Amino acid sequence: MNIADLEDEIISLVDSQREDDYWDFKQCYHKNKADLLHDIICMANNRSNHDGYIIFGIQDKTFNIIGVEKDELKKNQQNIIDFLKSKSFSNDTRPKINLVTLNIYQHSVDVLIVYNTLETPYYLTKDYKDNNRTVRANYIYTRVGDTNTDIDKSADSNHVEYLWKKRFGIHLTPFEKLRYILSKKNKWKVTENFSYYIQNPEYTLVRNIDDNCRCSSEFYAYNMTDTNVIYGTISVNYFGTKLYDNQTVSLDGGRYITVIPEWGTISQDKYHRNTDFFKYFVKDDISYDLHRYLINMDSYEAVYAYKKFMEVVLLFENNYEKKCFIMYVESNLDLFENIISSNKDNYNYLDIESPEKEQVIRRLKVAKALKEMQLKFYDANRSKNEER
Repeated sequence: MNIADLEDEIISLVDSQREDDYWDFKQCYHKNKADLLHDIICMANNRSNHDGYIIFGIQDKTFNIIGVEKDELKKNQQNIIDFLKSKSFSNDTRPKINLVTLNIYQHSVDVLIVYNTLETPYYLTKDYKDNNRTVRANYIYTRVGDTNTDIDKSADSNHVEYLWKKRFGIHLTPFEKLRYILSKKNKWKVTENFSYYIQNPEYTLVRNIDDNCRCSSEFYAYNMTDTNVIYGTISVNYFGTKLYDNQTVSLDGGRYITVIPEWGTISQDKYHRNTDFFKYFVKDDISYDLHRYLINMDSYEAVYAYKKFMEVVLLFENNYEKKCFIMYVESNLDLFENIISSNKDNYNYLDIESPEKEQVIRRLKVAKALKEMQLKFYDANRSKNEER
């Protein structure tokens, strides 16, 4: 999530005038460090399957934004990381955090993001005490609704059971678990065309060459050193049931393999008669998970080809961001065309016959222009939020 989206979400949560499973408002930073630790553990073990937010600079009861710019107890991210590292957590597994400062309505609001993981439950193996407050060893704390488990109690057994199920992925559907385990590439046993997840070998991944593909050449292949393309297929199965399949493309002479990205369009007129095409991935889609899984980070040539690929393929956080970006470009078509025109590369080195060559050149230039427009889009959103 980018800063603009996070700001929008935090403003929405403040406007709700309430707290809930994954967000907790604080007028200022904690005076007692045991209370801080307790709040972080509760949020790390929250049951909402969402990143937790401890939001500093919001007034008690009124929910007015007062900021933390005058808070003498204010901490930075390294302070909190060092604090957590010094505590005795089970299996040395600590909550993962990120502290972000937002400018909202001329106030600095700190958001301590406590990331949602499958490593629950988080708990201490040694007591931690600050004055009269003690976070107990082997007590499991959680957050249900707007209420944390009391510091002198352990969570109810049904909540503890859920957190252990989460640790082993039992609470996930097979498709949800697939998306999670694709991020654990080092836990897959990989052969040339067949792989399985070591901890759950019922998850398998099969790749094949597609000799029957009659696709037109992918324009991004011409941003590579070697423009040859080999098409293939990839399928991911669970106990023999196909959970997902898609086409793949092998680029730069086989050095780099990826799932084929989606097509997007920019319309030059309201009737969509004059349209430019681009390729993209969305981060919250499984296609992007597999795209990341297939990158061979141990190969310099593969990484270089990947970077050339991403020079002309767009990446969005979600479909809503994609929709907003397309609207932004279509509202600034003169700027879009000026950026394309400023690209003086005539691509004479491309060994393609016309008119395909003109089409490939246009798409390469469009892709690079959209990459530049995306930076302007983010800057515009950031400026709007700073004006609030």
